[in-house]
Amino acid sequence: MEKWKKITIMVTAFTFFLQIRPLDSFLTAYLTGPNVNATLNEVTDVFTPIKLYTSVVSTFLVFLLADYLRYKPLVVFNGMVGMATYLCLIGKPSIFSVKLSEVFGSLVLSCEWTYYGYLFARIKDKNHYQIATGCVKAGALSGQFISGLFGQLVTYLNNSDYNTLPYYSIIGVTIATALAIMFPPIKRKIGYFHADNTLPITVDEKANLFSKHVICNSDLPKYSTFAVKKENVDCKPATKIKSPFACIYENFKNSYANPVILRWSLWHVLGLTGYIQIFLYINILYTYIMDVSDNKNELLNGLIDSLATMCAAYCSYKMGKTNVDWMVYGDTFLALNGLAIGLLVCLCSWVKHIYLVYIIYFSYTILIQSVFVITISEIAKQLKDDCYILVLGFNAFLSNVLTSITSLILVYVGTSIPKQFLIYGGFFLFLAAVYGYAVIYKIYSTKTVKHFVRVP
Repeated sequence: MEKWKKITIMVTAFTFFLQIRPLDSFLTAYLTGPNVNATLNEVTDVFTPIKLYTSVVSTFLVFLLADYLRYKPLVVFNGMVGMATYLCLIGKPSIFSVKLSEVFGSLVLSCEWTYYGYLFARIKDKNHYQIATGCVKAGALSGQFISGLFGQLVTYLNNSDYNTLPYYSIIGVTIATALAIMFPPIKRKIGYFHADNTLPITVDEKANLFSKHVICNSDLPKYSTFAVKKENVDCKPATKIKSPFACIYENFKNSYANPVILRWSLWHVLGLTGYIQIFLYINILYTYIMDVSDNKNELLNGLIDSLATMCAAYCSYKMGKTNVDWMVYGDTFLALNGLAIGLLVCLCSWVKHIYLVYIIYFSYTILIQSVFVITISEIAKQLKDDCYILVLGFNAFLSNVLTSITSLILVYVGTSIPKQFLIYGGFFLFLAAVYGYAVIYKIYSTKTVKHFVRVP
């Protein structure tokens, strides 16, 4: 088997088990249940913002350190903080334990990007990035499928008792941690002190260094321009190491100077912002609709999560194998998906029946996960080695900053849960407008050029 396929299988297995966290589908119901007995407002305005605000700091540290540490240590750390997240929720946790679990949960979200860095760093041929990304994304979504289905089965058999779900979640992330420990390390030199990261010393600097050497060396005669023979001067190329921060800045500047990276990163940042908000608040929306609805149906969160992620996993895998010139059709692809996703999310603010919201979320999950496969792989193709998490992590950092600011404003204003989803849909409609304008401008420019070209 080819080496890149082995690496892809290993990372896919890790992401599969990392996502087997059945408590996630019922987290709001668990926190508002008898074990914690928190109110829905506490979950919305206290616990969830802690995860958002902490993720800003943790994501910033991750995108600075991931390339420097060569990814594997942070992949292992990702699994370990996942274990800590659910250890804080077993039994009858205190409010402090719940808040601590939110902090650990933010670290899990921040570190999840590191396995992409490990994947890309181990695969030499960038032509394999798209299919590898599709496989890894499919593995993660397949894990969510098993997690949601298993969680739904457990709650059904236990008459909607969620007490055992934290224990099953611990088992999943523990297996993922064990797999991460077995990952072969990246044996190349640390990126920030690689040979490429050296600066040539100028002629004046060489002369200065030589003068100091002559003056301080007692074995040489007193400094005299006649006492020094020309052949004694060391004329070998000299270099000096750049500081890590100088390398980070240079790599950062060069990466974002690429217009292709900027084009895909805009959708990545704003799309991820909307995705994080919906991921954190969708369970709250389910519980809210059940509270205000006359139809007291059983929550099917786990079943819907499992079905949505399974279909999304299949679509992600197929997207990874598509052979499309994204330089030509990328803007159209992003515009149409932004429009569809935006309309679906906005519908959540008006629909009052839980099953209709489930159908909307099902469709939304398939679309957005398919788009992320393409955006991540297309960004990675444009990056040089040791810059994967610097760019993808910085995009995630910007997303967390925007998410935190949005959440802070919405909590301060007191926006209701349905109206929040109207705002989240606005993120995607804005993206649809931006990329739609780019498509129209490109078509108009092409026609204008053809109009003015003289036929010989």
